[in-house]
Parts: sequence; structure tokens; C-alpha cells
Amino acid sequence: MKKSLFLTALLGLLFAVSGPWSISTAVAVEPGDTLWTRTYGGSLDDQPYAVQQTTDGGYIIAGYTGSYPSYDVYLVKTDPDGDTLWTRTHGGSDYEKAFAVQQTTDGGYIVAGETWSVGGGDVYLLKTDADGDTLWTRTYGGSGWDGAYSTQQTTDGGYIISGFFELPVGGGWAIYLVKTAANGDSLWTRTYGQSDMNEGYCVRQTTDGGYMVAGYSGDWGEEDLYLVKTDTNGDTLWTRTYGGSESDWAQSVRQTTDGGYIVAGSTNSFGAGDYDFYLLKTDSSGDTLWTRTYGGSDLDVGFSVQQTTDGGYIVAGGTFSFGAGQIDCYLLKTDPNGGTLWTHTYGGSRDEQAYSVRQTADGGYIIAARTNSFGAGAFDVWLLKLVSDIEPDVAIEIVPDDPPVTVPQGGSFGFTGTLTNNIEDPQVSDAWTMAVGPQKETYGPFKMRNDVELDPFETRTAQFNQRVANLAPLGFYTYIAYCGEYPSTAIDSSFFQVEVIAGAPGGGEDIGWVLMGSFSEGETDLPSEFALLSNYPNPFNAQTVIQYQLPASSSVKLEVYNLFGQKVATLVDGQQEAGYESVSWDASEVSSGLYFYKLTAGDFTEVKRMTLLR
Repeated sequence: MKKSLFLTALLGLLFAVSGPWSISTAVAVEPGDTLWTRTYGGSLDDQPYAVQQTTDGGYIIAGYTGSYPSYDVYLVKTDPDGDTLWTRTHGGSDYEKAFAVQQTTDGGYIVAGETWSVGGGDVYLLKTDADGDTLWTRTYGGSGWDGAYSTQQTTDGGYIISGFFELPVGGGWAIYLVKTAANGDSLWTRTYGQSDMNEGYCVRQTTDGGYMVAGYSGDWGEEDLYLVKTDTNGDTLWTRTYGGSESDWAQSVRQTTDGGYIVAGSTNSFGAGDYDFYLLKTDSSGDTLWTRTYGGSDLDVGFSVQQTTDGGYIVAGGTFSFGAGQIDCYLLKTDPNGGTLWTHTYGGSRDEQAYSVRQTADGGYIIAARTNSFGAGAFDVWLLKLVSDIEPDVAIEIVPDDPPVTVPQGGSFGFTGTLTNNIEDPQVSDAWTMAVGPQKETYGPFKMRNDVELDPFETRTAQFNQRVANLAPLGFYTYIAYCGEYPSTAIDSSFFQVEVIAGAPGGGEDIGWVLMGSFSEGETDLPSEFALLSNYPNPFNAQTVIQYQLPASSSVKLEVYNLFGQKVATLVDGQQEAGYESVSWDASEVSSGLYFYKLTAGDFTEVKRMTLLR
């Protein structure tokens, strides 16, 4: 039976929480909840405009910095937890800003914005390698002020750029489209517009090889949302304007799975307040299918939109109508017809503004924003990772019997586990548990349930009991249950807090962490496979516990070796029955250093390492 597994999110939900935690019962994660946030920047203004998840699971952020040293392109590369891998600044003697970034097929990045160091207000295109170091730069434009807001690598390996071009007569601006080769050399340029005021905030290559440009066109204060559809050479196929008697403009456009387009921006012609979020859905010809406005009585502006895997849309911007501060980040999730599913605000007592949102591989969202409430400077780059709002095919929940859970070393606690099939097809799922200790060390998996069969919409409930090791470090633990495909893919998780306190002196033989119970009726409490688990504590002084599991009676040998391959201890040598085993090693007679422990059980062999510190 095929398993339907679609999210890869091991340990992601809990490890950003810092203990001790206030959570003492099972936690229901709500859509839009923050998984973690990070700030980047110095003492002056630092601002992002774009973020993208990269192929390694981390993120690339582009904007500008006034802190390092002043008003240069600012690139930040992070790991999947938002921790900085590197930062880069790019620019000359005057100022540069980046408004768009994309990872390219060679693993590097393409960055677009504007420069005043070369040419005095030109479109700026920067190509970097995977480490953010410059491979080449290009500038485009005329004698006036020109800039770029959006770029994308095209199917031929080159790039498409949209922005604005100052007209040589009259001082207005036209939408500016530049197509380049892979080395950045210009292949053609085009300008579009119906008045003296036109800007192209976003461009995307379409499935027919042409391009869709979104922005605005019109007199100042009376602009209309403006779409331009071109062929592969940039020649106009059609244009459309949308809006009312006041200002309306587009900041973001994406082609949708039906071949049409979703456009996000702001409107002062419609809605409840000063400006409102403006969401427009068109068919492939640009004809309106529906429009929606979102917001309150004050100013609300939309900057970024993306179609989500459920067919709906995620929109990000800023709000003066809601939230905690002056302006807050505003996130809106809709169904495929633009109906509101949920909204969320993020921010503190001062100003925050979201500029870019993307759905991530785990079904959650990443937001690039600026913040004046948090961080080190006047404004800092603010990265927010949100949990997934996708209902998994199979869901798991664990609820402790007697919260809050406090257990002595060597004691145990009980909990109820529930495994649910949320769809109309039969499902098969694994289920397992782990614990994250006071220093973020991990224990487990304590026990795994393989191939639990669930009928359509079936819910299966079972009672479990978890024994805590005699030598478990004291403090707060996060106890986690996962379902999915063990151990690489977790499609859902549930957790609660456990506090481990000191046990009675001389607590007897340490048999480690052992989980009793099963989702499968009649299943014995035996492991399903051979496994050598991580020792704990690690590093240690001078005693540690080594755990392993045997699915069948086996001839077992457990040995310890030093860094030179010399055997220093034999902990087990003989026949053992199936079950969970735990052995203590007293290393008081050996010197500090790195050691390896090797388990041989029948044809199974595994080696792990541990560190002795005195």
C-alpha cells in the first residue's frame, strides 16, 4: 500500500523553542503561528525586499544595508533555522539597493536593483556564486533615473528584468523590460505605458515563453493597476488596466495553475479604509474573474502574493488597521476564490513591514520584513518562519495523562496517542517518539511503530507509558511524537513538556528510556528492527549509558574502542532475548578523549562515537 507523504519537517517544530517552556499540555498549532524569527543588521537602517528558500533548505535574503558600510546591496544567506551562513555587501562609492533575488541553476544568485555609483541611477544586475561573491555586474538605462524591482532567470539561461525608465522628455517614467543573455549582456529592451507615470514592479516568464509584467499606469494619485503580456521578444500581446477613480497599483504577479494570473497590490478606490490589500484574479487573457479587498479602516498595503499548494493564495504586506504597533506585518491566507481563511499580524510597538512571502517545502511560510521594534539598529532585516497550515493526510496527537508532567529520574509518565487518517483513501504510516533535552540534545527514537494501517477517516487511539532513564539530565524536555515515514519524513508532529527532577539515590539498574504501548492491536512491545542508539549523556564524565534494541534473540557483542582502534572495554558478550537493552559504562579508568562503541548482533553491526570529558 502506497504511503502518501508530502512534507519533510524533522524536528523543525520544536527546536526553535527555548526552555524552560510554558507549554505543559499538548499544543495545537494555529495557522500563521511563528516557528522562529531572526534579525540581521547593524546600528543603522537595514532592509530586505525579497526572500527565497534555497535548494539546501535555507534562505537567501536581498535588500540594502546602511550599516555595512552605507547603503549597499545586502545579501544574507541562512541555514534552515535562520542562522547566518554568510552576509555580503555589494556596491560602489554611492548607494545601491537590491529589490529582487533568485537562486540560479548553477547554485549562485541573480540580484536586481538600482545603482547610483555607475551612471547615476541605473538598473543594476549582479550575478554571484553560491557564496555570494561577485561573478559579474551589469547596468542598464539611459541618461535619467532608471531602476529594477524584479528579475527572474529565464528558460534559456538568461534573465528578464522589470522596473522603470525615465523618459528623456517630460520627466515621466515608463515600464522598463530588459532581456539579457546568461552573461548579462542585453539582448533587447522595451518600454510600456499609457501616461507619464508607469512602473513595472514584477515580471514573470509565462508558460508560453513570454512575459507578464505588473505595476501601475496613470497620473499621480489616479494610477490604475496595469498588466502587460508580451511574447518572447517583449512585443505586446495585450495590456489591461484595473481599478477605480483613486490610486490602485500592483506589486506582485504570478501565473496560476489554471493558466491565469493572480495579482496583489493596494487600492484606494475600493475597500473599507484608506488603502486596502487588493487581490485580482484573471484568466489567461487578463479578463477579470474576481477581485477582493482586505483590510480595516486605516491604511493596509499588499506587497507579495504566491499561489499555495492547496490552490489558494498567501499575501503579505503591512497594516495600520490591526496589530500591536504603528504599522505591523500583515499576512492573509485565502481559498482559491479569494475567501479569507485566516489573517495574522506580526510586530511590536513600533514599525514593521512585510515585503516578501513564500511557501516553504514543509508547507509553512517564510516572510522577509523590516523591523523597528526588534534587532540591533534603527531598522533591521526581520525573517519570520511560520508553521504549515496544510492538514496532513495522517495526523498524530499526544496528550499527557496528568499535566503538567513532572517525573523523577528512572520514573515514568503516561499519555494518550491518537493517529488519524484525514482523507478518503487508506493510509499506512509509521509512528515514533523522541525527546529534546535541556541542552537541545536528542534521545531516541525510543520506539517505532511500522506500517500502521488506517482505513479512510479512521482514528486510532492508544495508551502509552514512557520510562525516563535513571541518568537522564535534570531539566525541561520536549517530548515529541511523529508520524510519517521513519526516519526521513515527518508529515505531522505533536508535543508536550516534561520536567525531569532528581530521582531517589541508588535508583537501581539503568534500563534507559523505554516506551510501552502500541497503535496496532495485538502487537507485542518489541522493537521492529536492530538499532544502536546515541549514548547519554554525551559528552560525559565519567559514566554514560548506551542503549540498543533487538527485534529477535541474538548473539550480542558491545565493545568500546579508543581513537587508535584499540579495544578498551567489552560491555556485552553473549546471547540476549529480543527487547530494549541499556548498558552503563564507567570510564573512570581511561583518559579523556573520543571513543567509539560498536554493536554486533547477528549480522547487524553499527558504530557510534562518544566523548569523555574530565
